[in-house]
Formats: sequence, C-alpha cells, structure tokens
Amino acid sequence: MYRGDDILKIFDSELNPIGTATREEVHTKGILHQVAHVWMLQKTKDDLFIFFQKRSMSRDLFPGKYDLIQTTHFDPEESYEDGIIHSMAYYSGYHPKKEDIIHLGSCRQHIDEGDYHDNALVQVFAIRISKALFIMPDTEDIIKTRYEDFCRFVHGDLEKITIYTLDDSPLCETSRDQWWIRGEEFTEIVEPYIEYNN
Repeated sequence: MYRGDDILKIFDSELNPIGTATREEVHTKGILHQVAHVWMLQKTKDDLFIFFQKRSMSRDLFPGKYDLIQTTHFDPEESYEDGIIHSMAYYSGYHPKKEDIIHLGSCRQHIDEGDYHDNALVQVFAIRISKALFIMPDTEDIIKTRYEDFCRFVHGDLEKITIYTLDDSPLCETSRDQWWIRGEEFTEIVEPYIEYNN
C-alpha cells in the first residue's frame, strides 16, 4: 500500500484528467496529481486540540518532523473519502466514517527538493473526534497541540509550542525546526473553518 509503483491519476494545468502514472514517476517528473490532507481536531470540555504525527526518518521530505495526522494519495477510481478511510485505518488504526470527513477546500503544493518534485492539488479535510483512539504500535509518534497555541506558532507569535500526549499530559516544548508547519494551508483554509465553526 502506498509504494513507489502505486498508480495515480494525473492532470494537465487546467485540472483535466490526462491518464495515470506511477507514484515514483509523478514525484520524479513533477506531474500534477491530487492528494488529501487531514487535519484532525478534538474538542474537550475546556480546549480544542489538533493532532499531528512525527514523520518517519526514512521519508523523502522533512524526515522526523511533526506533520499532519494523515496525507493521502488516491487510487485512480477512489473517492477522497474512501482514500482517507483506507489510509487512516492502515496507518493509524483509526476508522473514520464518511460523514465525519469534512471537505474544507483546496490549495496547490509545489515542492522541489533535489530529484523529488511534488506538484499537487491538495484537497483539505477536517475530522472532528471526541476521543483519541489509535491502535498503531507507535502511538508515541502521535501527539496533539492546543489550537490557540498552534495559531500563535504559525503566525510567529510563539517561538516554541508545547506538545501533549494522547491523554492530555504535556510532553515537551518543540521549536520551529522540528515541524513541517504548512502555514499557508492552515491560515487560508483550516483556521477560517475552525474560527467559524468552533
């Protein structure tokens, strides 16, 4: 699942489907394709948290950095929701329902790092949960932050941010160089949604 030889749907500059290519070819040649980014939110009695995961040290981009709880490519005939459900179940042991997956909008992502080229139309989603239920063996790599702290962190008002365990215990302070923040996506799409709906 999700290997370099996975087949992905590809698009032209007008977002018209033009066929398929392998995941390796997509990222070697910078071919436009679609991905989903999932922002997972948990509202408690007193606070609002956002979940993140620590990226594997073997990843091509930003190894070991704190990042979104889930990013997902799609099979050519797979819906966004089905792709998210399958990916989250596979990687985190969490099984969202389709009705819990909220589409917030889209943005473009361009990354060029050496021979790696990511030219993606990002579909941005939110999932709201009441309890942190993960069964993956490396749950210490899943953490959460207070929403208000993360806002200030993204906007540059905080230099460090406290991360919490899944049971709400403070874990440590982290600095900007430990994160893949995705600030533009957050400020333009996610933050307005939360401010309007929280």
